[in-house]
Amino acid sequence: MNLIENIYLKIFGNTALPGVLTYIAIAVVFYIIFHSTGKLIGKKSNIIAEKLFRNQNDNIKNAISKSLSIPVKMFIQISGLLVAFLIVPFDAAFAAVVDAFAVKVYRIAIIALVGMLAVNLVDSIQYFSKKFENNENKTLLIFFIKIGKVLVIFLTGAIILKEVGFDVTGLLASLGLGGVVLALAAQDTASNLFSGIVILFDKPFAVGDWISVGGMEGVVEEMSFRSCRIRTFDNALISVPNSKLGSDSVTNWTKMNVRKTRITIGLVYSTKKTTLQKVCDEIKSNLMKYDSIKKDNIMVWFDNFNASSLDVVVQYHTYLTGAADFFALKEEIQYMIMDVVESNGTDFAFDTKTIIIEQD
Repeated sequence: MNLIENIYLKIFGNTALPGVLTYIAIAVVFYIIFHSTGKLIGKKSNIIAEKLFRNQNDNIKNAISKSLSIPVKMFIQISGLLVAFLIVPFDAAFAAVVDAFAVKVYRIAIIALVGMLAVNLVDSIQYFSKKFENNENKTLLIFFIKIGKVLVIFLTGAIILKEVGFDVTGLLASLGLGGVVLALAAQDTASNLFSGIVILFDKPFAVGDWISVGGMEGVVEEMSFRSCRIRTFDNALISVPNSKLGSDSVTNWTKMNVRKTRITIGLVYSTKKTTLQKVCDEIKSNLMKYDSIKKDNIMVWFDNFNASSLDVVVQYHTYLTGAADFFALKEEIQYMIMDVVESNGTDFAFDTKTIIIEQD
């Protein structure tokens, strides 16, 4: 008996080769059917979501569809692979080993797929309530979704380890013994984590808000367990530790109800008192005509005798807090001030000095 025959007999026993080939062909056909079915159902997961959640909005249906697509497809395909292995006519002794191994791998794969499905469903929670549509609640929800996903992954990993024979209880106990070392090594991480939780509950800002903190200014793009990412107006991305955000004063410009503007103009010293008063009155009168300016906070006054000018301060508050609208209004008002100064026959002062030389 040669080596090939010996291997054949150990794998397939006394089953004749035509019979083995027939069973293998049937197994391949079954696998192809399961594989194709899984692929088709994975693509049609949107129809399943439509049937199960017909009364929900499109965001929920799309989220459920994406959650189901890969796990369902892989479940059917892996099941087909197991069926194919069970169909092949292995020798009884060899079959016991192969079947036990195949079933063990199948169980681990199913646990992993259930974990994947759970992670996807946790990620879809944000679409199930209108309460989470505003930035503040959505930021808090996303934070806890990340925690939920980590817990699901940890639990799935623990179940898989137990399935392959690891003593999970002993592993957790060993982690407990090293807890002091881990705690010392992770002080900054813990500080950032708890600061992040405080920020999310206190809600000083949310994703999409324009903030300034510690000399940095920009729009919040993302919040994580460790840090907050801020996109500056120079398009740079800054990662700020949550502990720094928790300890520093944060200015949230997005929360402004009104935005203050203070403009100082200098008129030439040749400007008469009556002209100066008239310029102030006309600027204030014109500001009162703007619907976007808060009427009870408009102030225009002669402020100071400067070295080379008579300084007039124009101060108002506008409801336009967005940068583009705010600066457009400011530009328009400055043009108006130029027209008022020109129409009253005076002019803006230059930074000049007059030198008087006395003759002996």
